[in-house]
Amino acid sequence: MNNLVNFKSFFKFLSRNKTYTAIDIFGLSVSLMFVILIAVYSVQELSTDKYHEKGDRIYVLSSEANTGSAYKLAYRLQERYPEIEKVCPVAPWGFYHTSVTVADKNFNAELMFADTTFFDFFSFPLLVGDRNHVMDADGYGVISESFARKVFSDSDPIGQVVQVNDSIRIQVNGIMKDIQNSTIPYCDILMGIKQLKYMEEGIDSDQFYNTGAVNNFIMVKEGADLLAKTDDIVAYFKEVFWMYQRGIYSKVLLNPLEDFYFSDMGTYTLAKGDWQFVMILLSVGILILLFAIINYINLTVAQTAFRAKEMATRRLLGSSRGDLFLRLIMESTLMTFISFLLGIFLAIFFSPYASQLLNARINLSDFVTPGYVLLAVAVILLIGLLAGLLPAIVISNAKPIEVVRGTFRRQTKMVFSKFFITFQNGITIALVAASITMVAQVNHLIHAPLGYKTTNVMDVPVESYKSKTDIETFANEVSQLASVKRIAFSQGTPFNRGNNSTEEINGKQVSFQVFKADTAFLSILGIEIIRDNHLAGPKKVYLNQQAMREMELPEDSPSIKVWGQEIPIAGIVKDFQLSNIMYQKKPVRLLIKNDIKEWTPYNVLLEVEGDPVESYKDIQEIYERIGHVGFEGKYIDTQIQESFAAQERTSRIVSIFAFVAILISLLGLLAMSTYFIQQRSSEVAVRKVFGSTNSQILYRLIRTFLVYVLIAFVIATPIIWRFMQQWLSDYSYRIELSPLIFIAAGLFCLFVSFVTIFIQSYQAANLNPVESIKNK
Repeated sequence: MNNLVNFKSFFKFLSRNKTYTAIDIFGLSVSLMFVILIAVYSVQELSTDKYHEKGDRIYVLSSEANTGSAYKLAYRLQERYPEIEKVCPVAPWGFYHTSVTVADKNFNAELMFADTTFFDFFSFPLLVGDRNHVMDADGYGVISESFARKVFSDSDPIGQVVQVNDSIRIQVNGIMKDIQNSTIPYCDILMGIKQLKYMEEGIDSDQFYNTGAVNNFIMVKEGADLLAKTDDIVAYFKEVFWMYQRGIYSKVLLNPLEDFYFSDMGTYTLAKGDWQFVMILLSVGILILLFAIINYINLTVAQTAFRAKEMATRRLLGSSRGDLFLRLIMESTLMTFISFLLGIFLAIFFSPYASQLLNARINLSDFVTPGYVLLAVAVILLIGLLAGLLPAIVISNAKPIEVVRGTFRRQTKMVFSKFFITFQNGITIALVAASITMVAQVNHLIHAPLGYKTTNVMDVPVESYKSKTDIETFANEVSQLASVKRIAFSQGTPFNRGNNSTEEINGKQVSFQVFKADTAFLSILGIEIIRDNHLAGPKKVYLNQQAMREMELPEDSPSIKVWGQEIPIAGIVKDFQLSNIMYQKKPVRLLIKNDIKEWTPYNVLLEVEGDPVESYKDIQEIYERIGHVGFEGKYIDTQIQESFAAQERTSRIVSIFAFVAILISLLGLLAMSTYFIQQRSSEVAVRKVFGSTNSQILYRLIRTFLVYVLIAFVIATPIIWRFMQQWLSDYSYRIELSPLIFIAAGLFCLFVSFVTIFIQSYQAANLNPVESIKNK
């Protein structure tokens, strides 16, 4: 047994074979870094909302389309159905940051409104305050740990006043840990749901208007079956809720909170996860780890001639085959342990970058628990076993007589490496092809024509300004900038889709996206008026082509009847895309009013020329100086690009993994080709003696490895083609999958393999045959 745990000879072997050691440890440690980061992220995602003490009894109320509802509707349901223990309307107000005032200083803050039962529903940690009474009074509020640190530093925030607007004045009554790993998004300030009426007119109406911002959470009593009452709830909603009375919605769904994050249910304000993305991460992470294990197996098997001599000597000195087998497994486990420690350090170092890339907080410290430590030990043992099993079988089965004769090397030198090299190249080709396809598709989406101008147009939200005077002052000052050509005022932009309003038009229910703007809005965005009825007056209503189609009216119709009132149509505008190219076409109503004294703009659009970066800085300086709040303006093309952040994130991560796969594969191929050429040095010398030229020998050496790349290409291409076809099918606006993508991926891997093995092959082909034979 002492012989088993004595690794002196193993470390001596590693020190003599530095290339082998460096490649093995680098490949395993980098792979384990990715595995650790991916595992932490995936566990966080998959455990979303699984930690609430009463989570198994909490449901998210929704229609068949989305979770948008009216908060007073929840209380009506609680009164009507005894199965309901309590309700909690939640309204995240994160469309834009809101400017709040604390001790005469302005700060941007993310607001959320909720019922007083919030901390009874959800097990979010409350750092300061009584969770049973922290929101009892209308004027009480709870702030996040981050907001408390940013605004109050080391002073005590409890009892301090936060002025949200002229009507909302909040007294800090508690501090909560930052909300994370939940479908309920992060907020800086949590306050009572009754305050919501001061943010949005009519939202507390008994007619249940403005139903997009509020999400109703329902807790059922233990043993109660509210799901059996959904048909009855639909019937009740048809009596009291206009969205059901008008036939816009026809179903009521109760979505379990614990499953909601990854569900397909739509929502305006709740956070949603991407199940497919998590599965892609896990799959690619496992592939990267498999790469490193294969490299270890490949290189260890390639070293069998050197290790077999040592093991044969041990056999002759009395060690059994089982002793040798166990020793080799322990050696691979030791290598895995060393690599795992390095992987942890790398994961700690790169976790901020991973958090930024994944748009999530990766908290490695949360996983330093006895359970996860035991799991890590089990993973190390498993990887050590998998990595060492095949080399242990091969080397421990070596007969001392075969080692002495030199026949053992010839039997084992390329049996396993052929398969592993082919497998690695196949996966690498697949990842490169997937990366190219994803990048091309994302660029296709970002640069899709939207029917309006998106370049050099900045959208500046001005809802954070305290008064219309501030808005006008800002507009006047930026108009003096040489880089600003034109200015427009609006409520909503094509990207943020404006407001939604469902109305009865000529007896038919039509859901409009509604914008209010001045005439400069149309010209700056280049929205084309295809029919102008040349109406006079300060107020004009334009409709898009989609609206006319859904109302089943000809484009020359002079007016429409809205709730029985005749509204003249000023003209028809050409359809333009709302949000991005993936959003379905919707009816649009544009109300053009040039005098902003009669209405309050939410957005200022600026047409910019010259250096966009310098223009941005100039506009930002003016905005922050006037409003004393953080600037949130963005160019529209930037907004569109950011709307595809999830797709860009996926393609970027696959590209990173493709690079890592190429790197690990390249290093493995480098080491394998080195040992392979060393083993064939005698053959090369003999061929040169019998007249083979350097170029002929070089060709034979290189061909052996390049054939494996070609085989991998033939196997991998149809498989990855099918996967990418399926991935692209999720997009109605997509690229055509070209064979050139896969040819490029194959040629790239072929080129990398060629460059990797060329140097060793060239040196071997030009070596003096006398030296090779003498060394043998």
